Amino acid sequence: MSETANGPVLKITRGLVYLMLGMIGIAGVAMAIAVVALPFGWSHILEELAKEKPGVDSTGLLTWILVLLAFAIMVLGAVWTILRKLLAMIGTVASGDPFVHANAARLKAIGWIMVGVHLIGIPMAFLASHVGDRLGEADMNGDFSITGILSTLLVFVLAGVFERGAAMREVLEGTV
Repeated sequence: MSETANGPVLKITRGLVYLMLGMIGIAGVAMAIAVVALPFGWSHILEELAKEKPGVDSTGLLTWILVLLAFAIMVLGAVWTILRKLLAMIGTVASGDPFVHANAARLKAIGWIMVGVHLIGIPMAFLASHVGDRLGEADMNGDFSITGILSTLLVFVLAGVFERGAAMREVLEGTV
């Protein structure tokens, strides 16, 4: 089991998770800086926007953009949390002991976070569409993601599998 538990796929997965955490960290910092800096440079941005797209309605646009960025930062935080929980699970797989109640709890938490991300996506799609309309951009609509919903359901099912596996292991250890 240790060969599989510490095999190349698991190592690559761990590396990719760390890479994604780094990218999310950089994106989060960039968005936080944008939220702080955008109001200070807003008049200059509006001047440039007026040159590029005359007649754009910029009324309230800064507020809409800032709210959209706030939602995006929330999504990044949620994905960061999911990835941290995934790293903890990878650690239990690497140690050869993945069927523990902690992993079932992690998967349930990941599932609920994914539900939250889907729910945050609804107002984000509205805001992005609204901002896109104001800027004269055509295709800014959010799409319904059946794969996202299926993935979320799969995570909840896997949480049940891990919970059952941990319970079975406890019973087996009690009989040995």
